[in-house]
Amino acid sequence: MHALLSAASNDEEKAWLIYRWVTYHFKHDARLARRIGDPSQYPLETLHKLGGGSCAVYANVTHRLMNMAGLEVKTIYGLVKGGPATAMRMGKPVNHVWNAVKINGVWNVVDSTWGAGYVGQQGFRSEHSDLFFLLPPEKAMLSHYDQADELGYQQVFSLDQTLFSKLPEDALYAAAVGMDPQLILDAARRASRLILVSTFDSTPGVLRVMSAPVNGVLERIKQHFVIESAVFEEMMLVQGRSWLPLKKSGKVYSLTVVPDQGELLLMGRRPKQHEFEALLGYRVK
Repeated sequence: MHALLSAASNDEEKAWLIYRWVTYHFKHDARLARRIGDPSQYPLETLHKLGGGSCAVYANVTHRLMNMAGLEVKTIYGLVKGGPATAMRMGKPVNHVWNAVKINGVWNVVDSTWGAGYVGQQGFRSEHSDLFFLLPPEKAMLSHYDQADELGYQQVFSLDQTLFSKLPEDALYAAAVGMDPQLILDAARRASRLILVSTFDSTPGVLRVMSAPVNGVLERIKQHFVIESAVFEEMMLVQGRSWLPLKKSGKVYSLTVVPDQGELLLMGRRPKQHEFEALLGYRVK
C-alpha cells in the first residue's frame, strides 16, 4: 500500500491511484466470479493473484484499499443501464456493485468495473476510462440507480426506478459533455421514448455544453448553441453542403439557427488539424 500511494500528496490522488491500480490489475471474468462467490471472504493478496471476477470483486477491492488508505468509502448495490436485474439484495433488484468515496467533504461515485473496460461479444475488452472516477452523483444517477439512495441525489431530482428505466443508455455520456442532467430527466419524463443528442464518444473535458438541445430530434424552430472549449480552434454547424461557423469569444462558441430538415452536426477542428470531428448530432424533422 505504501508503494502504491507513495506519489500521492492528497486524498484525491490516493483515490485515483487506487482506482487506476484496480482497473489495470483486474479483468471481468464471469466464470472466475462464480468460483470466487463472495470476495469479502478472501484476502486481498488472493484476489490480486486471481486477477479478476465480477463487479463485486472490483468494488470489494476498491473499498478495502481506499479504507486502508484512510478514505471514507461506501459500497453500493443497485441497477445500471445495459441489463436487467440479475439478483435481489435486501428485497431490492440488483445487477451491479460500485463505490462512493468522500473527498474534501463531498461524495462522488467510483466505478472501477466500468473504468476497466467492458464485456463484448469476444469477452472482456480492456479500455480504461477516468469517466467513472469521482463521477458527480447528479451525473452518475443517469446510469447508476441505487434504490436506497445512499447519496441522496435521486430524491433531490425526483428520480425513481420507473423514470430510470426510461433513460437512454447514453444519458450519462450526454451529461459528461455538459448536458444538464435535470434537462435530460425532464425530457425523459415528457417522452415515451427519449432519443438523446448523439455525442460520438466525445472525450469528457474537450468541451462543455453551456446551451444546446438535449433531444436528438429537433423541430424546425430556432435552436441555440453555446459551447465552451479550449481544445478546438473552430466550430461549425453542418447541414449537407452548408457550413455555418459559430461565433467565437474567448473559449466560448455560439450560434442561433433555424435548421433545415435532415441531419445536423456540430463539428470542431483542433489547432494544426485540417479535418473537423463530429461533436454533437441531431435529426431535424
